[in-house]
Amino acid sequence: MPAGKRTWVKMSADNGDSRQGDSWLRRVGVLLRLIAPQRNSLVGATVLLLVGTGLSLAQPLLAGQVIRDAVAGEAIMWSLTALVGAYLLHAVTDTGGLYILERSSESVLLSVRNRLAGHLLRLRIPTLESLRVGDLISRVTLDSTVIRNAVGGSLVQILTGAITLIGTVAVMIYLDWLLFTIVFVTVGVAAGAMLLVMTRIEAASTQLQESVGALSADIERALTGVRTVKVNNAEDREHEHLTELAGAAFSAGVRAARLKALGTPAMHLAVTGSFVVSLLVGGVRVANQQMELSSLVSMMLLALNLLIPVGDLFNGSVGLQKALGALSRIESTLALPAEDVDHIEHSDVEPVSRSTDKFAGNGHAALEFRDVHFSYDERPILQGVTFSVPSHGHIALVGHSGAGKSTVFSLVSRFYNPNEGDILLGGRSYADRSRRAWRSEISLLEQNAPLLFGSLRDNLTYRQPGLADDDLHRAIQLAGLADLVARLPRGLDTSVGEHGVLLSGGERQRVALARALIRRPVLMMLDEPTAMLDAETEKALNVTIQAVRKECALLVIAHRLSTIREADTVIFLKDGQIIDTGPHDELVARNVDYQQLVGAKV
Repeated sequence: MPAGKRTWVKMSADNGDSRQGDSWLRRVGVLLRLIAPQRNSLVGATVLLLVGTGLSLAQPLLAGQVIRDAVAGEAIMWSLTALVGAYLLHAVTDTGGLYILERSSESVLLSVRNRLAGHLLRLRIPTLESLRVGDLISRVTLDSTVIRNAVGGSLVQILTGAITLIGTVAVMIYLDWLLFTIVFVTVGVAAGAMLLVMTRIEAASTQLQESVGALSADIERALTGVRTVKVNNAEDREHEHLTELAGAAFSAGVRAARLKALGTPAMHLAVTGSFVVSLLVGGVRVANQQMELSSLVSMMLLALNLLIPVGDLFNGSVGLQKALGALSRIESTLALPAEDVDHIEHSDVEPVSRSTDKFAGNGHAALEFRDVHFSYDERPILQGVTFSVPSHGHIALVGHSGAGKSTVFSLVSRFYNPNEGDILLGGRSYADRSRRAWRSEISLLEQNAPLLFGSLRDNLTYRQPGLADDDLHRAIQLAGLADLVARLPRGLDTSVGEHGVLLSGGERQRVALARALIRRPVLMMLDEPTAMLDAETEKALNVTIQAVRKECALLVIAHRLSTIREADTVIFLKDGQIIDTGPHDELVARNVDYQQLVGAKV
């Protein structure tokens, strides 16, 4: 296991423990810092909503004034106008505040998703290999949406709910402290029960998000390998497995819903019960002339209005707890180690020219391995590997599975760094160049030649979307793609389908080869490029690959004899060491192990 994997495993274990003992205030602080860029908009929205809250508190008082004017036989026009105006202005301020709030929430969502997506794309390869893609996708989509909902509702709900509740309580005490005491005791009992429920909602919400993440991961796995699923008649088995995961997500959702359901009716029942009791007590006091009717009407309206701030406080607290659960997953994702693509080990090194001609004429090999050692965890993979690839040379790496061929490619691609030794590109050490600069000089043609959903042009110009037509057609001609482009109904603008499924294996290889050539690399690595091709297509592609030698050096992982024979030099790897090296015919003549590996006859 690579060092990166060890880090992730440890971090995952620590995350679960730290979350349980993590400070609630710290996580709230993290959430507040996350939404800090939108603080001005959020403050503006909150002010508008608080103005609306003040207007809502004024409405019962204005209603009481209308009744007092009517009872006194005075004109009610002005008090009624003020009441209607308060209602209308309340609607306007609430609408404006909610719009600004929703827009700010969407901005926070965009920021979180951008940050997550950018970080995931820059994760170290060992880290990515230890994770499930579907679960990572759910963190970008589902968990970020939970954060957005907290901004759009929970935080403001808590703030406005608290202020509204305080204002309502103050007005009720001012009007009649006895009726307020009845309301306070009834609602307080329910609020205590609500607090007990709140402590369990975050854990339930986190479990729900993790269940949905697992479901997303397995859906992604099944759809990515849907051809394998179908040809093995495994649709029912996969459906059953996905149904189990969906059931687990359902159970987690039900648990979270049950906890929320325990609180909401209790609060509504408390408020409604306090309203009925207050109405009875108030009615008796009005009948005994201990209280004015207008005050009773105002108190009843305020008692009903308690539903709003109390509901806001409860729903806001539930949303905040969900957000804190989602935030834990987002924090753990952002804590995953990422590549520092612009970092250079030795800052005093001058920048290197990207010209391939310079490398061709400066006397340096395109690639050099100097006594390179590398281990996954404690398992040695490469042990003292030394070789070079001349400029415009063609070197084949040959060996049994596990010999270290793919590790060589990973090291050249800077997915890992060697434990010992040095790797040089054009005479410059990997330690003297950033990953970005290093990778700009190499290309990798993978065995399965992955293409992206989109047009043929999109795939060819993936690295340089604004590529000039001359450079594009040069790569097309060199890769032997001209006939394919001419046959396609829309030429370069024809869709290649998901993963390039609308093209044949050989066509995908040529598209990937042209895409790699567009970069004008110093070194091109080819991972068994003809492994999945028929004999005729393989022969044609080998001819194309030989033409590519005029452009750059080639380092090829080879298994097929026809591919091996095309190389100038063969490097025979076994157990992470170079056992033999030389032209194919010489190795066949002198090395029995090599003969058996490639199936060649002397």
